[in-house]
Amino acid sequence: MAIFTNGDKQSVGNSGNTSIIAQGTRIKGDILSECNLHIDGNLEGGIIAKNNVIIGKNGNVNGNINTEHLVVSGKVMGSCTCNIIEILPQGRIEGEIIAKELIIEKTGELVGQSIVHKGNEYKNVYDAEYKQSFGAPIKPITLQNKETIESK
Repeated sequence: MAIFTNGDKQSVGNSGNTSIIAQGTRIKGDILSECNLHIDGNLEGGIIAKNNVIIGKNGNVNGNINTEHLVVSGKVMGSCTCNIIEILPQGRIEGEIIAKELIIEKTGELVGQSIVHKGNEYKNVYDAEYKQSFGAPIKPITLQNKETIESK
């Protein structure tokens, strides 16, 4: 809807760059993203994203998603905690969703429980997760010259 124009083409307004996982790509593991994320491949793992996550019509995600705005025209199996969730035609979410705003278009499917909250209950965990994963100061590496290494 708001971030789609023609089919699955994304119009990224002022929210920055977009990482794309193309059709034919399979990833196992969690994704932590500061930019927008567009998935048309397969992801077996969770997503924590600061901005928008788009699951394209060929995209499949088997894992939990936490983001500001989730748009699904593919398939998601897992819990989704977002400020806004849109399920587009042919899109499907199987699992619990927690959102401030939920939009399900004709032929979009939600199989599971939905909790639509009011107020500021939604919390994007991106900042806390990013600091935990990457925010620790980098320890300097002490290099030794070849003679020191060989003498040990």
